[in-house]
Amino acid sequence: MKRLYFLTLCSTVLAACIFFFKKREATTIPTGDGLVIPKEWLAANKGPVTPTKDCRPGDQTFLTYPEWFLVFSPQEQADYFKTHTATSFPFMSHVSQMWEGYRIVNDQIKGNFPVNSGYQWMIRVINSSSTVEYSIKAWYETIVGRITDTGIPLTDEDKFDAAFTSDYADFIRDRPWYEFDFKSQLEKLWSSTSFFGDHFFRKLERKYMLTSELIVKYIYGKIIGMGTKEVYDEALPTTVAIMDNGQMEVLPRYDKFGAAALGLAQKGLNFEEIAGNTSAILISVIVPSNANEDLGKAKIVFTQPVSSAPEKKRVVLAVPVHDLSELLLEFDRKKMKAEHVFDY
Repeated sequence: MKRLYFLTLCSTVLAACIFFFKKREATTIPTGDGLVIPKEWLAANKGPVTPTKDCRPGDQTFLTYPEWFLVFSPQEQADYFKTHTATSFPFMSHVSQMWEGYRIVNDQIKGNFPVNSGYQWMIRVINSSSTVEYSIKAWYETIVGRITDTGIPLTDEDKFDAAFTSDYADFIRDRPWYEFDFKSQLEKLWSSTSFFGDHFFRKLERKYMLTSELIVKYIYGKIIGMGTKEVYDEALPTTVAIMDNGQMEVLPRYDKFGAAALGLAQKGLNFEEIAGNTSAILISVIVPSNANEDLGKAKIVFTQPVSSAPEKKRVVLAVPVHDLSELLLEFDRKKMKAEHVFDY
């Protein structure tokens, strides 16, 4: 019997090593090595018209990409969970894309901007914690979730997972993830799903998995929230832009910035400064995987296949601030919706 226990332990450890350390193909395709956009696009604006309090470092348009990937990822999960269970979601592909994207955007700013130590440290922390979360989920779904998997969401718990993930993805487009009400979601899980029913073992296993996730995120979120308030000032919810007619516009920050920027472009206005910057600004767009669009003055930095929807890919590109309006109007003409404009 002891030999059986020992063999089981060795097999489990070996399976874990193979799972976590097996070589995976790169899921992010850079346009080239190192800096792939013109160096002159990264020149600092030495005399901004934007008020000092509304100016932000020019490298943050690149450094916010890893943060926003952790918005894109839950949204991709929410879309996937409508027709599939979480058990088959490619979590480890997202881990690869998260770190690969960070490396590539960091290559664009390296040596061109002062080192943004605080922001870099924050990115490494959130990437590392997300890597732990996604790795645990991938391991759990591969070893345990697969045993009860129904392929499509048949249980109330799998349907709850889809709704919860969608609510979470919507929330974090404008607010920090740790402010999300995980406690109410936990109460909803237990009040809106029955204990018995069809696919009983799947229901039981999903309740365990979702309860564990919500409790951990509730506690971790409280800790991060308290730490953030101690270390950082509250971020401004607006972005100030100076237009080519000299007018100053106060635009919403984060997810709503793209739509507001397009609105100004449709009025015939061009940007002179955004948050005090005249250098390159980053944009992402989702297009069909076989698309080969001519993006004019924009330079593609990298592309990423959407791992849960192979018929689509994410294209991440850069353009000087003064050409942003022209690019957004081109997207609009081609019925292409910018996934996000990274507004520093």
